[in-house]
Amino acid sequence: MTMKRVNYFPASLWAAPANNLILATTISILLFIASTSAAGDTPTNRNQLGSLRGGGSLLQHQKNIVSSMFPPLSNCERNAAKSPFRLFLDAAASRPDPSTNLQRFCFRISTTANPCNPKTKCCDASSARTVSKVEFDVVAACKESLRQVTINGQPASYEYDTTMSVLRVTGLNAADAEGMLVCVALDATSACPSLSQFCTRPNGDVAATAESTCRYAIFNSDRSCCPVAAVPTALPLLTSTAMTSDLPAAANALRSGFPYCQCQRDAADSRLFATASSNVTVTSNGLTRICFDVGLREACPNPASKCCEFTLYKMELEVDHVCAEALAFTTIDGVQRVRYFQTAPHAAIKIVNLDKPISEAKGTQVCLFLRPECNTLTKLCSFHDGSCTVGLFSRPGGGEANCCPLSSVRV
Repeated sequence: MTMKRVNYFPASLWAAPANNLILATTISILLFIASTSAAGDTPTNRNQLGSLRGGGSLLQHQKNIVSSMFPPLSNCERNAAKSPFRLFLDAAASRPDPSTNLQRFCFRISTTANPCNPKTKCCDASSARTVSKVEFDVVAACKESLRQVTINGQPASYEYDTTMSVLRVTGLNAADAEGMLVCVALDATSACPSLSQFCTRPNGDVAATAESTCRYAIFNSDRSCCPVAAVPTALPLLTSTAMTSDLPAAANALRSGFPYCQCQRDAADSRLFATASSNVTVTSNGLTRICFDVGLREACPNPASKCCEFTLYKMELEVDHVCAEALAFTTIDGVQRVRYFQTAPHAAIKIVNLDKPISEAKGTQVCLFLRPECNTLTKLCSFHDGSCTVGLFSRPGGGEANCCPLSSVRV
């Protein structure tokens, strides 16, 4: 029996070496990718495919092809137009922390900004609001720049896959992902202090540019949907006027880890905020009275937050421990309370048992009666610049989330 050779490519294909070599290489890569996907997610396949995604010696067109595969080794619906999921860079929650040299970049999940056909796979009732993980297309060499990942202010599980150049934030298991806040903290002194350096460019160019974006994929529970989209990496600048009108007294509130507990501290997550009264008086016994008032916004800046409304249980102030003996007593709405000055593990003045539902919290006034050694906010508070960080707390365990929105106040 005579075997007949079948040429899958016309002879003319091999006759033009320059152009056809590129075409043949491209086809080979695509066939390799298809075979790798069919074979499953194995360590060998990860290493082989990872070498393609990160190989600096490969032709640029090869890197372009492999880069377009994000998220790698995933058989899912990637079309963002067919999914309700979106990520937005939250400027209010993305803030630097000078005390730790960290810059926090926060992405908020929205499932309402892109309504889609409920009859499609990624928009039906079982998939539309369930999120299991989020993946980011990142630069492998930036791994050491990442210091922390949080979900709604809580430490989150993540995997930095340098082989595949992917950051996976796992274990979300959110039945309702609307408003979920995913934050990454980058070392401001590292090689990749910003998102424009941290995230991979789709064309393989990792140079930082003002117009750069960060690609992400949001996976549903059965991972059949992983819509891919991109978010601009540049943070809009918040002017003092915008901060005053949109987030009263919230500017510079997150300058340290205060209050050093697990709670939602972003002022944009709550209607409640604090201000300092300009009415500073000296009493007949030589004490200085400085008061703080609780305010209430008509609308919550982040309506999806579980801390928009809560019963006000406690107020805390970030202060200098040397002022421990300066606090004589406090009052709540004119009623005297005992002093509560904590010196360890961090210094704070606490006013507890306020127990006011949000409908009654507006106008609550807390006053400190201080001796001369610390009778101004410049002397009393941690930064000694005339400002003071004030947190308003929900009752621990009293709701779906622990809330402590922070305000930076001045007299």
